[in-house]
Amino acid sequence: MAVLPGVPIVDAHVYLGEGYHLSFGVEDLLEQMDEAGVERAVVCPVDRFVAVHNREGNDLVLEAVRSHGDRLSGMAAVNPWFEGEAVDEVRRALGEGLAGLFVHSVYQGFRLDDHIVDPLLEAVAEFDVPVYVHTGTAAQAEPFQAAELARRFPGLNFIMGHGGSSDYGEDAVRALEFAPNLWLETSRNGPANYNLWRVKELTSRVVFGSSAPEYISAVEIEILADVFASREEREAIFSKNIETVFKGRLRP
Repeated sequence: MAVLPGVPIVDAHVYLGEGYHLSFGVEDLLEQMDEAGVERAVVCPVDRFVAVHNREGNDLVLEAVRSHGDRLSGMAAVNPWFEGEAVDEVRRALGEGLAGLFVHSVYQGFRLDDHIVDPLLEAVAEFDVPVYVHTGTAAQAEPFQAAELARRFPGLNFIMGHGGSSDYGEDAVRALEFAPNLWLETSRNGPANYNLWRVKELTSRVVFGSSAPEYISAVEIEILADVFASREEREAIFSKNIETVFKGRLRP
């Protein structure tokens, strides 16, 4: 049952696969989407596929997208420490149908704004697809580091994952001021967190993400609906903004 009847909902960030920390299958994901009224979700591979087994994880996501193209889009994950092999893999995965790059500098072992990631972003720029970056971890994944990446690659759109989470909420909002190609994704910002209220006046720069299965999609949607009450705000956050981020290429 839809949590927000009449408002199309796209989830900008969910996980898929059997990992060390998380486990979420396609059918489980689709069931949770149906319960929350989510029309489409952007899928990223879980931990071990992000850190080491990149091709295996990307193929897992590709299979899900091919089987459920009406509901799922996917992002590739490639560790920049694999250098030329990583560049080849991101080109392969994007060429076969994935719609962006997922960067998790904590799992992958570098500081988010380190130039080690530049060759991957240069390859992604060839496909003109967005980049989702995890934020909310001290020293390795902070909002201003995400802004630095966005400023270094102004032609790419970046999603600031988890909006800096609870520790970097103020930084996340300020970071948006420095890079017009940066959007804040909402997951991990629960009802006791004031990050969402800080971006109340910046609804064009916010996209909904649940980070399922870490969090329950329907609950995350209800939290956002309490903050962003108008239909215009909800349509922006739940669907229109993410379409802008993907430049109209979210669907196959």
